[in-house]
Amino acid sequence: MRLPRLLLPFGFAAAAFAAVLWITRPPGPGLDPDAMSYLGAAESFARTGAFRIPEGAWDDADGTESLGHFPPGFSLALAGPVALGADPIQTARVVEAISAAAAVGLATWLAGLTAGTLAAVLAGALAFASPAFTLDHLRVLSEPLFLALLVVTLALMLRMRERPLIYGSAAALAGLVRYAGVALGAAAAVWALAGPGGWRRRLARAVLAFAPTALVQGAWALRARAESADVRTFGLTGGFVPTFREGWTTLATWLAPGIEAPALRTVGALAVAAAACWLLWLAARKERGFFLALAIGTVSYAGLVVVSRLFADASIPFDERLLSPLMAFGSLAVAAAAATVWRDAGRMARWIGGGIAIAWLAASAWQTAITVREAREGGWGYAGVEWRESELVRWLRSDGAAHRLYTNSPADVWFATGRRSWLLPTSLDAVTMRAFGDRLRSTHGAVVSFVNPEEPEADPAGLASRLGLIVAGRFDGVTVWVPAPE
Repeated sequence: MRLPRLLLPFGFAAAAFAAVLWITRPPGPGLDPDAMSYLGAAESFARTGAFRIPEGAWDDADGTESLGHFPPGFSLALAGPVALGADPIQTARVVEAISAAAAVGLATWLAGLTAGTLAAVLAGALAFASPAFTLDHLRVLSEPLFLALLVVTLALMLRMRERPLIYGSAAALAGLVRYAGVALGAAAAVWALAGPGGWRRRLARAVLAFAPTALVQGAWALRARAESADVRTFGLTGGFVPTFREGWTTLATWLAPGIEAPALRTVGALAVAAAACWLLWLAARKERGFFLALAIGTVSYAGLVVVSRLFADASIPFDERLLSPLMAFGSLAVAAAAATVWRDAGRMARWIGGGIAIAWLAASAWQTAITVREAREGGWGYAGVEWRESELVRWLRSDGAAHRLYTNSPADVWFATGRRSWLLPTSLDAVTMRAFGDRLRSTHGAVVSFVNPEEPEADPAGLASRLGLIVAGRFDGVTVWVPAPE
């Protein structure tokens, strides 16, 4: 068993590294507005030592603002190579490939240690067959690095239980990559509290496990307030039903891959979930420590996500990107559970269970292949050929170069030109309009208005009407206004 335990993790890790580089080759990786914040902050830190993103308030002279909506971990991982002259997008590809290798390799190793070679193979196969895992790695996002740190934290929790400061530090790094990583700090504390010894010893371990997360998040929050970055306020939000319905649809699509009919997909998802729970119930009695760690991590992450949606941010979507850590926990647990139950199962049960598992993996792998194909057909988002060759991009790079650009979608400007832009005013009151009009004329500005803006600014059409702006160009879903000649 020792040779497969060494070869399988390295083999799966190498395959994951190569696969991510392959699926993100040009025209990839996919780029969306979030990528602007990660890449822009990385470039800013490489040049100035400050995390700034290339957008600013309309009345700001600098045209940048402090990174606050996202934590700095992913941008920090990119900043070193960028400072040495590497391309930020290509650096992101390599960082995500290394992250995938670490996540898949460690997950296979942990499953193999717990339940043998079959568990290792299943853990690796589930990662490669997961559309959500693949989707995270198709785009420039912080999720790949976060998933790698999640598995690192889990491995340290299991292998170094009496070293709470070590696995607590890994959890703190995860929280520095994604705010949801604070859940791993909480999971580390609960894991330390559930360990052997008296209450004083347990409490001391729990404090040490959570201390790195508290210090890191506290320092980042103080910095955000000092720099007037995006700071969340708390209060009970509404509109829960659509969000939780989206969450169930996400999980059902994962559990019942390839089934389009909602009713059949629900039935299939419930059947798969029931089978997985039965496997976990049987296996947890034989290997409690491993499954307890996974359960603590799952409950902590799910709890933080739900609480954040209820009290902090009503716009949090329960999509594949947010729920992929739960899928990672679930895949690892099912791989170990299935291998554990397999050892004691009869021949008929093995034939039936093996057939079902192979069919499910094949369906999921097929959906993953479709995801990759669709994402690579012409590129994803701002990497797409259709967007890069659009009339709007041509205008931004030619006529737009003569203007300071004020917009409700700074990412479009940045990915088209590499230039920072200024956000539109949030109010149409007379004082603001007078000041913005003066600023627009004095800076030779142009208003670039998108029908579906990423930022909740004031109505650009109303703004143009109040200021007497004239149309300088119309594109697909975009209007450009400039001040009328004196």
